[in-house]
Amino acid sequence: MVHTETTSDGLNCAVMPIPLARPSAPSPCLSDQTFDKALRLLNAKDFSYVFADAERFANRNWTLIVRANDKPYPRLGLAIAKKQLAKAVWRNRVKRVAREAFRSHKKALSGYDIVVLGRRGMEQIESQVLHDSFLHLIRKIHKSNLKHRPE
Repeated sequence: MVHTETTSDGLNCAVMPIPLARPSAPSPCLSDQTFDKALRLLNAKDFSYVFADAERFANRNWTLIVRANDKPYPRLGLAIAKKQLAKAVWRNRVKRVAREAFRSHKKALSGYDIVVLGRRGMEQIESQVLHDSFLHLIRKIHKSNLKHRPE
């Protein structure tokens, strides 16, 4: 944004304001239904961090690899293998269900990094059953008090 100022000589000169500081990256909002980039495990380093020292929570439909993080928000990584679900349509539906369940329960998962693993045969299970099953694991994680355990 450039504006002009008049000098004491009566001349107009262009002035560009100097930014004082860059705004810091805002913490992702936990109250809305968005899935910000900050809420995702994106690179191999993030996934390795979770797999290095994690707790496993599982039921017949899902396996969640969970590790407490030092952030005030949760992060989700999806590792749905082609070996488990051969067709892309099946993998995408399972990922959609996992993201939706995660989005709607972000507050309960604050402070955790979670990697979701698929199970063979998930394509035959209805989305609502998968969603309920995921919520069951979220309750197990919340009850486990994993964040407050000494490392």
